[in-house]
Amino acid sequence: MKSESKRNGIIIGALLITIALMTVGYAALATQLTINGTASTADASWDISFLSIEKNTTLSSTDAVENSAPTATGTAATFDVKLPKPGSKMVYDIVVQNTGTIDATFKELTGVDELNAAAPQEIKYTAVRLDGENGNVVTGTGDLLNTTGKNYFRVTVEWPQASTTVPTGAVSKTGTIYLDYQQKVD
Repeated sequence: MKSESKRNGIIIGALLITIALMTVGYAALATQLTINGTASTADASWDISFLSIEKNTTLSSTDAVENSAPTATGTAATFDVKLPKPGSKMVYDIVVQNTGTIDATFKELTGVDELNAAAPQEIKYTAVRLDGENGNVVTGTGDLLNTTGKNYFRVTVEWPQASTTVPTGAVSKTGTIYLDYQQKVD
């Protein structure tokens, strides 16, 4: 009988200790945690924009005409050219600069497919990114545009020589391309 009551005492003691630990654990988890602090972006700024859009007279045909000079707003550039015949083209060299304090990554160039699908379909837009040092075409995404860094692009508006459709008179086409950047992610 003595051993049975000793065993019951041990079980009751273990249960009391378990209940006490559960009570302390619940109190610790139910306590409200307050963190005081501040975060700031300080003087961080996002400012990616066109530095220049220049007609490349070496690559453009002499008969191509600008209806109006190219315009740029933010990271969108609009072109309006008139081409008199197949083989005519206008070429623009573009420089985009990051004057902000936040590093950025070039994501993609958009708007070209929509322009080429629009009338007149004889005039085709192409846009490529260029290596700033050697002028070679750069493919893919992810090139870092460091603060105060630059990216280079070339936009060609062309009436291909091999075109079988020849409308009467010169053909004009206005279009906008968009350069998409995102904040650099480490």
